[in-house]
Parts: sequence; structure tokens; C-alpha cells
Amino acid sequence: CSPAYVARSASGHAGLLWRRRPLVKTIADPKTSPELRKKLELVVAVRRYAFDQLALKSSRDYETWTPVKGAVLTWLVFASERLQLRSHEFRFPLAGSFPYKGHFRKDLAEREAAALEREGYDAAVSGSAAYNTPLPISDPLPSSLLSYDAGALAETLIHELAHGTLYVKNRTEFDEAVATWIGLRGAEAFLRERFGEDSLEMKEWREGLAGRKLGDDLYRELKDMLTALYEGPEGAAEKLEKRKAIFEWARRQAASRGVSVAEPLNNAVVLAHGLYAPDLAPFDALFEKNGR
Repeated sequence: CSPAYVARSASGHAGLLWRRRPLVKTIADPKTSPELRKKLELVVAVRRYAFDQLALKSSRDYETWTPVKGAVLTWLVFASERLQLRSHEFRFPLAGSFPYKGHFRKDLAEREAAALEREGYDAAVSGSAAYNTPLPISDPLPSSLLSYDAGALAETLIHELAHGTLYVKNRTEFDEAVATWIGLRGAEAFLRERFGEDSLEMKEWREGLAGRKLGDDLYRELKDMLTALYEGPEGAAEKLEKRKAIFEWARRQAASRGVSVAEPLNNAVVLAHGLYAPDLAPFDALFEKNGR
């Protein structure tokens, strides 16, 4: 958490705040394109549903939006031990520890990942379209989300608003699991109420979920195989050699199942994927136990 990193991060976020525009004013502006107006109206509806029906903590987050270039807002660096599926923790004063570190520039994220690789870690860089901060200044909605279909937009927005409702310091895996569950179940309820069970919007979202499940299943199998290898009796050199075969198996399986895996495939990629694809069964069980 160097002074240079803090300055770059603060500058990047300040830029988003400086360029933000109110949703309501943009919607009312006759110069706004019909496509943009429709998406922003959807954002307004999702926020209202999240606060009024899902009982998420009411806030001013995402009542403004900011134009950004491309589909990625920030680049996250993940790292892991090479012979264990154990995340490298990035520690920040006051904020706590996280299994990732964000950059507004891809080249800086890749530079940090390369440095971690030289230190003996597996490292990976992944793009993110949105984030939520605990700051008292409300977060704007980045335009990177506006290219999403209705279901994905609702799911991501509810996910981020869930972070503003429940946050446990130094427990990112739990925080992301909770937000993922709320985002998925909340989006399903929103789409059903706004568009209907048999709507095109619901159909598109469920097709997307089915495709994601194929990838999630493969990553879980890969994680189980790697865990078994790392807990085995072989020496370090032999484990490093055997894991190459496991990663190659995963690539072949991805091709045959019609899904994609990130490259270069390594422990950091597996852990990063798992962070946003948790087991939802415990949350569903708790939900039912408490009368939904």
C-alpha cells in the first residue's frame, strides 16, 4: 500500500466522481438516446426494488452514473501459493486484508502480477466492471455495466448494493459469497416481478446462468484435483510437474464442454473464480429455515 498506489487509486476514483451524472436528469434529457434511457430506467427500478423489496440498506450509491471507456472498470491482481490453494493477502491500513488488489490501469496490474510471479507465487489479473466502496461519498454506476442484459445488470447491481448492507472486515470470501447469493436470488425475484416468468429477459438470464454453471463445475473439479495433489506425499518438484498435467486436462475439458478457462491457468485463477462462484446451498437452506 505505497503512497504512489494510494495516490493512483484515489485519483482514479476521484475521476469517476468528477464525471458522474444524475440518473434522473439523464433520463429526462431529450438528447439521451432511447437505448441509454431504457438502461438507466432499469437501474432506477433495480435500486428501488433492492431497497423496498429486498430490504438492502438504503443509500445514494448508483443514483448517478459515469461514462467510462470499455467494459472493464478496474483490474484485480490475485496471487496464490504455488503448492497450496491459499490466497496471498494484500493488507491495507484501516481497510484490512483482501485476496486481491485493484488497479485502474491494466499495465500496472500486470506489472504487479509479474513481480509476484518472480517472488514465487502464482498470479492472475482479472477485469471487473464495477465495485462498491465503504466511503461516505456515494459510488456512481460505471457505464461498463450498461452493456449487460437486464438480468446481469440487476444481478451485479444488487450484488454491489449488498456489499453496502453487510461487510465483515478481513472476511472477503464470506462477503463475496453473501453478495453473490443476494445478487442471484434478488435478480431472479426482480426479473419475475418486472418482466414475468416467461419473459425474454428471464430466458436470457437463465441461459447465461446455465453457461456459467458449466464453467463453475469444471473449476470445482479442477480445484478438487489440485487439492488432492497438494495434500499428497510427493515432493515439491513432482507436484509441480503433475499439476501441469492437471491444468492440461482442464484445458481439454473446457474445449470439449464449450466453456473457457483463463490463461495462464494456475492456482490464482482457480481461487479467483471460486471467490465469485461459492456454494449457494447453505444460504438457500438458511433462507428456507427463516421463512424466506
